[in-house]
Amino acid sequence: MYSSAKETYNFIGNDNIEQFMLNSINSRKLHHAYLFSGTKGIGKATFAYRAARYILSNTFKENMNIDKSEKVSKLIEKNSHPDFISLEKDIDKEGSIIEIDKVRECINFFNHTPTLGAYKICIIDSLDDMNINSANALLKILEEPQKNSLFFIISHSKESLLPTIRSRCLNLRFNKFSDYEIKNFLNSKILDEEMYDLNEVISLSNGSVGRAFNLMSEDSQEIILKVKSLFSQYSDEGFQKLENVLIQSNKIDLFFELSLLIIDQTIKELVFDEHNRDNKKINELFFLRTETQRIYHEGKKYNNINSHMILDLILLIKKKFYH
Repeated sequence: MYSSAKETYNFIGNDNIEQFMLNSINSRKLHHAYLFSGTKGIGKATFAYRAARYILSNTFKENMNIDKSEKVSKLIEKNSHPDFISLEKDIDKEGSIIEIDKVRECINFFNHTPTLGAYKICIIDSLDDMNINSANALLKILEEPQKNSLFFIISHSKESLLPTIRSRCLNLRFNKFSDYEIKNFLNSKILDEEMYDLNEVISLSNGSVGRAFNLMSEDSQEIILKVKSLFSQYSDEGFQKLENVLIQSNKIDLFFELSLLIIDQTIKELVFDEHNRDNKKINELFFLRTETQRIYHEGKKYNNINSHMILDLILLIKKKFYH
């Protein structure tokens, strides 16, 4: 089972970011808000918790390794550290977002001075899961931060960012993993008797270890097949089945991610096909990509019902691929 970021203590890749943060912490030159941006599933939240544990441990070491058995780790895992708070959506609740009430809890949290160390830390995982009201409430905190407050804000997509929030944060961009690194990770996690098309999983992962691992689950494999058929074999019954599967499995994020990846792959194939290049089709696909992103991010921002977002994208694909 893939552990949550809070329970993950090994951090791989992006060593330059860890070294930068380590230098900033140990030289006491911390910015009040850091934006960890990049593709979903490449370790941004894992690093946020890693940095929080290190800072709240009040130690100065050559690396950020804080053992799971240490007191600070146990308190953070149990959400009982007095100087730490995390804002995240309820993954078991359909249509869940980070509500404005949670941001107000954060305001109250920072109104109190640190108890066990020099800082109070808030991790927001992620900014993409905030609607316009909660994002504006966060902006007010960032504009007038309390002394010794520290934010680690995670964002998977630049389209979800309010420019005013981005301008008040120090942006640290996380790089994707190479196909070779993802393959090594998967080979270390799966059993020999488990059968997957690793090449397809790696291709669809788009440089994300977390996504690659999640793509190997049984329900994700089913959605991959259905999304691929969505772009090749049209039927109203198939669309209805896909919608039902997505709603029941709460895999709407995966649906949109896979749709965008398939659109990108199709664009690349057409662009590099010099003999049969169809510029009209390429332009239609770029439009489809833009509209897919719009449906997703506006749906998240304005808290649209998941079933409406799914239906909007299905109808859009139907119109563009089967007109």
